[in-house]
Amino acid sequence: MKNWFNQLNPRERYTLIIGAITLSLILGYFMLWEPVIKARAQLEIMVTAQHNTLRWMNTAAAEIQKLRGQSTAKPVQTHKQSLLSLIDQSTRQGVLAKANKRIEPKGDQAVRINFEKVSFTELMRWLNRLHNQHQVQVSSIHIEPEAIPDQVKVRLTLNF
Repeated sequence: MKNWFNQLNPRERYTLIIGAITLSLILGYFMLWEPVIKARAQLEIMVTAQHNTLRWMNTAAAEIQKLRGQSTAKPVQTHKQSLLSLIDQSTRQGVLAKANKRIEPKGDQAVRINFEKVSFTELMRWLNRLHNQHQVQVSSIHIEPEAIPDQVKVRLTLNF
């Protein structure tokens, strides 16, 4: 290989060296530099999305605190209907009627509800109404934000 290279005239050797250097730079760019740049751009997009989610969650937390401050305890009433029928009836009205949900009893005094995609704002208003009008309490809740702002996936348990 060395003999072959030495037998080339100087102009051919120079062209071959320049071509090898150019090829090395092009390969280095496409195999090393470009993947790093693409990964960095994807990470920037992910960080922006996470910041938006954090901003939304902080707003939602402030709204929850505001709604908690507005709720006033009313005298305890006797429950004229079962919790299951009350929840079923109240979720069939308004915005929650369109939400994909599953409602199941959990004993006599509790109901488990799963919402696949529901407006966080409307969910909080509904829970506040249930608490103020029927003294329904949230015993457990798990909220996951969806890609669409104000949309969440929720698992919660309610009881009297």
